[in-house]
Amino acid sequence: MKTKLIILGVVIALAGLSAFAYEYGISIGNVDIGGSEKRWLSERTYDFLEDLQFKDFARASTYHLKSTQEQRDIPKLIKRVFVMKHENLDIMRFDIQEVDFDRSGSRARVRTKIWYRFLSDGRVTKNKNSQRDLELLFYWFRSETKGELSWTMELASSL
Repeated sequence: MKTKLIILGVVIALAGLSAFAYEYGISIGNVDIGGSEKRWLSERTYDFLEDLQFKDFARASTYHLKSTQEQRDIPKLIKRVFVMKHENLDIMRFDIQEVDFDRSGSRARVRTKIWYRFLSDGRVTKNKNSQRDLELLFYWFRSETKGELSWTMELASSL
């Protein structure tokens, strides 16, 4: 009888912990469980990089504040970071390395690694595996939209 009560207690405790992890998310090392903000920021940064990869600059600007989205010139920012025109940039792949928060939890940065090719480089046409890599930090901050807190990318300091 005692064994059944202990097992029942453990099952209830695990169910409670699972519900908490699903609702609020927890991170154990680099593994995120549930609705973690780390995972959300990681996925949004991945989406942003995918938009850059497929040259969808209109959608890529939507990660910034709505009031300044039209002012963002993403091709110009790409030229500043990659030192080439966006037409020559071929983003091969990218990886989210780490997500950090400040002590207040209102600012975050996402460290990424991007592998890319410069298409006008003669070495690329001779060697299809010729690629460069670059580590970039993307900065996010909490902003209030319609009374709700959400994360917004600080695009100018990220790119």
